Amino acid sequence: MSEKDIKKSFVMYLDYEEQFKLLNDEQAGKLIKIIIEYEKTNEVKEIDDGMVKMAFSFIRAQLDRDRERWQDEIIKRRAAGKKGMESRWKNKIKNEEINSDNNDVDNNKNNTAIKTNNKNNSVKNVITRNNKNN
Repeated sequence: MSEKDIKKSFVMYLDYEEQFKLLNDEQAGKLIKIIIEYEKTNEVKEIDDGMVKMAFSFIRAQLDRDRERWQDEIIKRRAAGKKGMESRWKNKIKNEEINSDNNDVDNNKNNTAIKTNNKNNSVKNVITRNNKNN
């Protein structure tokens, strides 16, 4: 798993309010810390308070579903990125092959075109005659 694949956030649903209302402030604070630790490590440490443990069990199910959807999304995006890059590189290689074929034709023409320095080149004269700056 690369650094890009590490989750940096999670969703806190308003549905969790029911579990939090059953807890006092100290228990709610413990539950928040347990949720954050679980999202970072995907591990549950020992929970010594029965009410916090019960509340976390309800919330954990949703966290697991969200993590699974997130991992599926990463796999889909990675596959789409690879497919896009393959397409890009195939097109680039194809263009290079076409350019290479054209260069071979041009090189053959260039090898036979002008072999001596000809100052009276008629093509050059036509081009310079049509250019108003010269």
